[in-house]
Amino acid sequence: MSKKIAIIGAGITGSVIARCAADIGINVDIFEKRNHLAGNCYDIEEFNSFTHKYGPHLFHTGNKKVVDFIKRFS
Repeated sequence: MSKKIAIIGAGITGSVIARCAADIGINVDIFEKRNHLAGNCYDIEEFNSFTHKYGPHLFHTGNKKVVDFIKRFS
C-alpha cells in the first residue's frame, strides 16, 4: 500500500514539503485556493518585466545545500 498525503497551499512551504515527500516515493495531492502556484511569491508579467503581485520577497542564503535544492527548480 502506497502512502499518500494532502498539502494545503502551494506556496514555498507547501511546495517544498510536497517535493521532498514525492522524492521519497509518497504520493502527494496539493490543494490551492488561488488560481496560481507560488503563494505570496507569485510574479506577474507587466511592462516587459516581472512584478511581485503581493509585494517584494527576497531569498538570501549562503547554504550550498539549500542553493542546490532551489537550482533544481529555477
